[in-house]
Amino acid sequence: MRNTLNVLKFEYKGFVTSKAYRVVTIIFVAGIIIALCLPQIIGIIQERRGEDAGGFMQEKAVVILSGEALTNEVYREAFTPEALGAVNGARWQDLSSTTPPLTDDLLGEAIRNGDYNLALRYSGGTSCEFLMGNRISTLAAAAPIEAYITEIVKEIETAKLPPETQEAVARIDSISTEAQYIEIGGNAENNVFVGYILIMFLMYTIIMYISFISNAVVTEKTSKAMELLITAVKPLHLMVGKVLGVGLAALAQVVAFIAAAAIGIAINLPFWLKTGGFLLGVVEGENVGPAIAIMVVLYFFLGFFLYAFLAAAFASTVTRPEEAASVNTLPALLMLASLFIGFLTLFGVLGKGVSAVFSYIPFFTPIVMVSRYTVGDVGIGYLLIGAIILAAAVVIIAYLAAKIFRMGVMLYGVKATPKQLWRALKSS
Repeated sequence: MRNTLNVLKFEYKGFVTSKAYRVVTIIFVAGIIIALCLPQIIGIIQERRGEDAGGFMQEKAVVILSGEALTNEVYREAFTPEALGAVNGARWQDLSSTTPPLTDDLLGEAIRNGDYNLALRYSGGTSCEFLMGNRISTLAAAAPIEAYITEIVKEIETAKLPPETQEAVARIDSISTEAQYIEIGGNAENNVFVGYILIMFLMYTIIMYISFISNAVVTEKTSKAMELLITAVKPLHLMVGKVLGVGLAALAQVVAFIAAAAIGIAINLPFWLKTGGFLLGVVEGENVGPAIAIMVVLYFFLGFFLYAFLAAAFASTVTRPEEAASVNTLPALLMLASLFIGFLTLFGVLGKGVSAVFSYIPFFTPIVMVSRYTVGDVGIGYLLIGAIILAAAVVIIAYLAAKIFRMGVMLYGVKATPKQLWRALKSS
């Protein structure tokens, strides 16, 4: 036990005191806080310019009127920048009177350069032209304008009818479905967004840290340092101490990232409450809070150990640094498979029963269980069950990995064969 603790302390201290570790931690912590503060920073700049604060994600749009749309009073009032902005939230500019008039080439170039995201050319009636960039958000900004034009044309055409007919048309037109949407388990869009961020974070951090484990093992074997280590420390103690040391350093970094996110939210929440928007909806969602932070830390820690013991065992069977990446192929493929299943769970492609089965398979549990939680399929009780199963799997994998590690660290110059690995697993 003492030897394991000594290895743990050595690995942990060596990891957290390294320049790369500190630089990465500082950059990511600062980056998270700055990214969350960015809307407020841009909002302050816009307020000083007299623009609408919180509109940094608004589409930049222009309207070019001609023909009846310029001569008809109803059209002119309906297509002012203010009226159009109220329809789709974009920042509109009227270029109808530009001299000389904008040609198709100039307008297309302005859109390609990002000066405008959307241009509306309209001369009255139901025909109109949209010129837009290749962003999905621009298409979403154009859709309400199309419906708006339809309503304006209906209003103008209805005004031409006799009074009694106008009343009948207005009465019929006012008929609409009074639907009430009751969201069970939170807003679906917010759930998918939060789930996507969390599972991508878990996958990349786990893969990154297990690569450190495998590289360290291969480097020690290559430099012959392993020969000295195993004379003073048993292979089992060496493997467990190494994994625990890197795991605690990784956990400290993950906690720092989560704390940075919490600080960023606390700093910017008053601004989001004032301006509203998508980020406020995400923060106020049912699946964002202390519980999800604890769950991410728990599943990261257990998921890291599961894959790290596997990576350490595989890394002990190779002898050259260039082979270090190959030993991570199986863990990486398992993580990618779990990410794929997690995405299918988030988007509702997999049935609840199928995703539930995958969430209790240890190699998929960290990603799939987080996905299920963010979409509201599981509660705290099921999360604990998943954590217990994952913890038991960690113990089993560690036991089997120790057998392979004990045999692998003694191999120099040759790769371990499947027969040798099987013998190592069968050994007592």
